[in-house]
Amino acid sequence: GRQIPYTMAKFFFFEKVVSFFYTNVFTEPKETYSKSTQLSVTFASGYIAGIICALVSQAPDNLVSQMGKAENKGKGFGTLINEQGASNLFTRGLGPRIIMIGTLTGLQWWIYDTFKSVMGMGTTGGAPKKVEKK
Repeated sequence: GRQIPYTMAKFFFFEKVVSFFYTNVFTEPKETYSKSTQLSVTFASGYIAGIICALVSQAPDNLVSQMGKAENKGKGFGTLINEQGASNLFTRGLGPRIIMIGTLTGLQWWIYDTFKSVMGMGTTGGAPKKVEKK
């Protein structure tokens, strides 16, 4: 159940970042950009969404990791927070976590949009190409 907020944030922030890119950085119609540019926007948006998710979930995940250690058996959240220190819960291991989650999330979205593009549905952030009837 604890993955639900994380996953919701991943989708929400991915869509918001894609929209930001196509509104503020790549301001021409999306279809005027090459597929590689569109997929680069997808990867960058996924990476940024992954960073946000890493930041949001860092402290709770560190706390859950601490609870899983044998020496912490029976300790409550409050005790573990006091022992670890709130700042450590937010910062310990954050750099590698950002690199890992950012990269994985960026690749997940890139694979998804690549598949959509191959199937003729276009990339995220705009309407798919219209097929003309003959």
